Amino acid sequence: MSKAASSTVLLSGTNPSTYSGSITLTATVTPSSATGSITFKDGSTTIGTATLGHGSGTLAISTLAAGSHSLTAVYAGNSNFNTSTSAPLTQTVNKADSSTAIASSLNPRRSGVGSP
Repeated sequence: MSKAASSTVLLSGTNPSTYSGSITLTATVTPSSATGSITFKDGSTTIGTATLGHGSGTLAISTLAAGSHSLTAVYAGNSNFNTSTSAPLTQTVNKADSSTAIASSLNPRRSGVGSP
């Protein structure tokens, strides 16, 4: 018995995103009756997995470094459907804002205090 074809599409809930901010990735497999698991990848590195439910799986991630990432979703297939990989999704992660504060324990400082 031969397996039926499947196709996978990957979407990002926030693109561009900000470093340390949560991104929700959603992979949708057609046909929606496909069962099994989805592996999410950043290039060749696995960043998470999800179990398919009603043809889709999601991954929330907040650990992508600032920069551009080529993300894909890989459907593992099952006894009825072949594997499939989504087209690459370019996820842009912007640097987070930073702030600097300064404080003094001697404020105001009297002239001559602590001087020899």
